[in-house]
Amino acid sequence: MTMHLQLRSRVKGQLSSTVLKTSRGGNKPAEFNPSRHVPREKIHFGFQTGDIVKAIVTTGKKVGNYVGKVAIRSSGSFNISTKNGLVQGISNKFCKRIHAKDGYSYAY
Repeated sequence: MTMHLQLRSRVKGQLSSTVLKTSRGGNKPAEFNPSRHVPREKIHFGFQTGDIVKAIVTTGKKVGNYVGKVAIRSSGSFNISTKNGLVQGISNKFCKRIHAKDGYSYAY
């Protein structure tokens, strides 16, 4: 299965960004696999995979501030992809959505 991507360039003031058009996600996996469990809800705790979030963690092992793209789990424990790498197991209680997933991938 081939994926068609569109590159777009936007200029906002002095800051220019490259925007990559991606899929918004359908109700079927990319390749049909009857043994794969697909959750019926796409939004958990008000977040969706691909949202840009800011997490301010105040307690636990992963204390710090993280900004990046979120990968959600129905359990409430999220992964955040930051520019420095992947941070796993951040609770949804620490996360605040900055930008909702809209079908584009943003990079500055």
